Amino acid sequence: MINRLTLILLTVFVSCKEESIENYKNYNEAEILITIELPKEINETSGLEIINNNFITHNDSGGDPIVYEFNQNGVIINRYNINGNSVYNLENVDWEDLGADGEYLYIADTGNNFGTRKDLKLIKVDPSNNFQAVNEINISYKDQESFLPKLRHKFDAEGLTIINDQIALFSKDRDSLNTDIYFIPTNGGLLSPINSFKVNALITGADYDNNLGLLALISYDSDGNQYIILFPDFNPKKKSSFKKFRIPIDKSQMESIKIINKNEFWITSEDEGRGHPTLFKIVVR
Repeated sequence: MINRLTLILLTVFVSCKEESIENYKNYNEAEILITIELPKEINETSGLEIINNNFITHNDSGGDPIVYEFNQNGVIINRYNINGNSVYNLENVDWEDLGADGEYLYIADTGNNFGTRKDLKLIKVDPSNNFQAVNEINISYKDQESFLPKLRHKFDAEGLTIINDQIALFSKDRDSLNTDIYFIPTNGGLLSPINSFKVNALITGADYDNNLGLLALISYDSDGNQYIILFPDFNPKKKSSFKKFRIPIDKSQMESIKIINKNEFWITSEDEGRGHPTLFKIVVR
């Protein structure tokens, strides 16, 4: 992923389309409860999961194919090269998010800023075996006809989570500012959206809690505002209402989110003018 502010300047967002968008410009304020500085080694922290009470993350595009484990003090306690004892030799082309199904961890190598990639994939790794890669799930978009570079397109995706045992991918659509949801078969293949939501934002991370029925998205808009977007009682195949909460943090690049409960969330930020990556605990009222 290239610098978000650079992309905003390149894209030159014009005023948002004058269509009726649910919750457009309607949002509440989130509150920061805890701020934890993270090591510069994970300067481009992107995905976030919790396994055995520790956080799991990775760096963004071009980093080593390493999954990092750190504790709630922000201290890295383990580093796992996913190719270490694996038959695979996978790269971090543009890793964007993580999803876990209770047995395996999935890495979304789905960053596609300019719509040119033909090697999009999920990487399935085994946490019980030092996070070694056990499968490569290749995907592509059924309705993508051109792979010429574009600034505004819908074939980028940065949000990954598991919804009712199905792998769900959320798009980052710089054209419409909607997000499409795709369900990914375990053997990969061509993807078609099962639904689209008018969030008026660019989605950079996702999490879903099966017990709460809650979908949480992390996002930003063309003015650099950052939002948590919550879908209570989420049904991926139906129109769903959502609530937007602005995060009172400037000069940050929020990349991932993890649900704690219906009101509290962990989010991470890359180093975007703050001098270091950061883990935040956020509450919404």
